[in-house]
Amino acid sequence: MKVAFKLLAGLSVLMLIISCSSTPESRGNAAYNAAKKLQGDQQRLQLKTAYLNYDKAIKENPDKVGIKLRNRYIEMTLARANMVLNEGASHMEAIPLFLDDIEKNMTADVLPELKQQYAVFIAQMADSSLKKGRIDEARERLDKAIAVANDPAPLKEKKRTTIDQLYKQYYDEAEIAYTNGKTNNDANDLVIAEFNVLCALLFDSTKAEAKELLSKLRKENRGTYSAYLTVIDPIPDSAIFKIINKWDILLAIPTMENRGRTVRAVIDIYNYSWNPLRLKTENFFLVDVNGKKYKALPSRLEPEMLDQEHEAKLKMSFPKPSGQIQMLLYENGEHVSEKQFM
Repeated sequence: MKVAFKLLAGLSVLMLIISCSSTPESRGNAAYNAAKKLQGDQQRLQLKTAYLNYDKAIKENPDKVGIKLRNRYIEMTLARANMVLNEGASHMEAIPLFLDDIEKNMTADVLPELKQQYAVFIAQMADSSLKKGRIDEARERLDKAIAVANDPAPLKEKKRTTIDQLYKQYYDEAEIAYTNGKTNNDANDLVIAEFNVLCALLFDSTKAEAKELLSKLRKENRGTYSAYLTVIDPIPDSAIFKIINKWDILLAIPTMENRGRTVRAVIDIYNYSWNPLRLKTENFFLVDVNGKKYKALPSRLEPEMLDQEHEAKLKMSFPKPSGQIQMLLYENGEHVSEKQFM
């Protein structure tokens, strides 16, 4: 019994000596090799151990990182990041740190298959961004995945498919809102439709069906403010919303008629900007399809000043454009807005 105890004690001391004398890289290698023979939680534990030891080895000697260590570190970092991403765990905030560590070590000698795995992981992050409505972030991540991939072809196809899906999503929503707006004579639905078709065209500006629907909606909405902020709920990806919701002064023309050589119009204006506006006819223009501008004829406008978050109904006349009228334009220094008719 005493012999067995001494033998066990001796082995324990030996293991302790080996553990103390081994390097983080060798401990990482031991866990890395052990993980290949295990499954489930035991494998996960060894993968985590390998990652932690490789991370320590690299950060202790950043100027002496061999090719083998660099590749295994990236492999284990990707394994850890995938665990967190696939579980949707409470440690999601760690993923940017994983990505930062991979970027620092993504040198030319990294294995091509690891570069591809990294690109695929970034593409998975793009999927996560889409689920959260962060469309602009998703597109940036897909572009990044394409840039770092060893074989970008499948990721380019993924981007194309994603863009097609986003286009279809917004176009279908625009069609539904347009039909509802026409059926129920609902101006809000028509503005919602206009917003959605503009989103669709951001993803594919070549689609004739979307251009045709937008033209119909601009004619329908000529007399209505395109106040997307008041009708879109919830607000989608903030970057996309800002691209479309770009005017801080809203315009509408409920009445416009030819009077011989002039065009008489009633113009509604709403001031969403950061300061009061001094209203002058010289700031209002009709623009024809050829891009020619026609300044409003001089007249006194009431009110003279338009406070923030207030609206006014203005009567004014314009020289009759030689071409078809495309839009109403407001230009007043930094304040610019337009209302498209077609």
